[in-house]
Amino acid sequence: MDIRELNCFLAVAFEGNLTRAAESLFLSQSALSGRIRQLEEELDCTLFVRKARGMDLTDEGETLLPYARSAVQAMEEFKARAAGLKREATPSLVVGLNTDPAFLRMAELAGLMRKAVPNARLSFIVSQSRYTAKMLRSGEMHVGFRFGMWGEEGIYDEMLSSVTLNIAIPNNLVHKVEFGNWQSLGNLPWIYSFSGCPFHVVLRERLSTYGTEPNLAEQADDENIMREFAAEGLGAAILREDEARQLKESGKAKLWPEPLHVPLCLSYPTGSGYATPLREFREVVRNVLRTDKTDGLHLPADESAAVPVITGRSQ
Repeated sequence: MDIRELNCFLAVAFEGNLTRAAESLFLSQSALSGRIRQLEEELDCTLFVRKARGMDLTDEGETLLPYARSAVQAMEEFKARAAGLKREATPSLVVGLNTDPAFLRMAELAGLMRKAVPNARLSFIVSQSRYTAKMLRSGEMHVGFRFGMWGEEGIYDEMLSSVTLNIAIPNNLVHKVEFGNWQSLGNLPWIYSFSGCPFHVVLRERLSTYGTEPNLAEQADDENIMREFAAEGLGAAILREDEARQLKESGKAKLWPEPLHVPLCLSYPTGSGYATPLREFREVVRNVLRTDKTDGLHLPADESAAVPVITGRSQ
């Protein structure tokens, strides 16, 4: 028995699904299944009941789960101490926020984490979806929220919810479009962000089905700046539903009748999602977002209802 087998056990127990666990560990399903089977043979007990839609812990698995967690955590602390990476046994977690802290309910997440792992040192930093992988690889942060599923090597994107987007059309441009006619949208001046922005990937894909594309006019890397540019009438913008609503309610824009959607993900290095305190943070985030039905955040009822995967790097 080694630490890899225990990590596999923790992954399947956490996900309740062999496919998702294999993806997060960057293993094939057959390899992961083989390691679980080998662990069960070594322990001479059955850890999971295999069902059509997932994997459930047996009574033996439930009993052994906390001991597996303790063993993995002890090994991580041992390695960290041996490498001189920390002087005290105080777990730390640096979280990247790619959008408004209030939208991601940062204060609530921090409060619940203090209860889940009282001795953990939790820090939040500002990040952008396009730089998430680079910051994770450098160790600048341990986990980050981002829009889109990027499919970058060594980084696992765990989809949390589908975020609703609205197209805001400034009042001075409303006369140039026929609401409901997507082809009329392409000729508007558009406020855009960086190349490959997940919001604009979704927009381009939708417009392309009508043989048109956005006429890019003004660039802004920040959502707040995009909203203000739209408020000033410089161009149409695709925004989070709550931000687009602000423009409508202030009388500065009309909203396109059909919303779009983009995945909100929690990204972290492949295989790191089951160690303390990241495992507990993932649990907290899942619980918070599953109960959140406001501000354009909605979890699919099941995997078959998930929004389509987009690749944030493509244009």
